[in-house]
Amino acid sequence: MDKIIQEAKNGDPIAIEQLVADYKGLVRSLANRFYLVGGDKDDLLQEGMLGLIHAINSYDETKGSFPSFVGLCVLRQILDAVKRDSAAKQKPLYNYVNLDVTKDWSDGSNPLDRLLQKEYAEKVARVLAEKLSPLERVVVTLFSEGYTYDDIMTRTGRSYKAVDGALQRARKKLTEFI
Repeated sequence: MDKIIQEAKNGDPIAIEQLVADYKGLVRSLANRFYLVGGDKDDLLQEGMLGLIHAINSYDETKGSFPSFVGLCVLRQILDAVKRDSAAKQKPLYNYVNLDVTKDWSDGSNPLDRLLQKEYAEKVARVLAEKLSPLERVVVTLFSEGYTYDDIMTRTGRSYKAVDGALQRARKKLTEFI
């Protein structure tokens, strides 16, 4: 793996393609944690890919593992894009909704923050359970796990219109709660 990373840092297109292929799932899962009102999920996926390229170019093997560094760079790139575009001139990113409500909060933050975050996650989970229909819950869960509309259609046996409608209704309900 270190050889591939070094080759990619040196500009080898095959090594870069392999790393992009290896980490595309991670980038997609991080990008799917956020919802852009009026935006497209591919916008955040592209930002995540920029974070991956930045990680490849600036990775220092003496300072930690590559997968951890990639996750950090991708998440920071996505969050920077959301913050940058949440200015009044950029309405699509203004009211994003973080769909990562089931994250394990054992990341070393202070106990009060963890408690508040846990309570918030429980409230969102309760809203998901009480306010969403069974189809909406399934669609939101699959979408937040990185599945595409086609994958969700296959898994649920529903049409594109039914999947999209369920996701839009769920987003509206979650946005009202948040």
